[in-house]
Amino acid sequence: MLAAKEEQLREFQEEMTTLKENLLADEKETCCLPQRSIAKDTCRLHRENDQIMCNMEQWAKEQKVANEKLGNKLREQVKYIAKLTGEKESILLYTRIKKDGHSALPHTLSVLGMDC
Repeated sequence: MLAAKEEQLREFQEEMTTLKENLLADEKETCCLPQRSIAKDTCRLHRENDQIMCNMEQWAKEQKVANEKLGNKLREQVKYIAKLTGEKESILLYTRIKKDGHSALPHTLSVLGMDC
């Protein structure tokens, strides 16, 4: 999805560059064209430029929302991994104590929050 949006941004930038080049070319030809035609072309170019800018702003907003969602998912996964790691360590400790002998088991269980 990000690659597609980046490609869309590149297309918008290329389109804007083309429009700027057209605008410069139109300005160079002003001495040869009637004034009414120049005004229409300039207005059209401004409208097209405004549309491109609106499209780019919309794309940026969509990217912001997508990045926020991705960030939230990553934070949730980090919390879940930390929880699983804690549980794994508790199980390993419990297993080691059980293997070594039952004498320290009640104390260890209370430390782990598993009172007998």
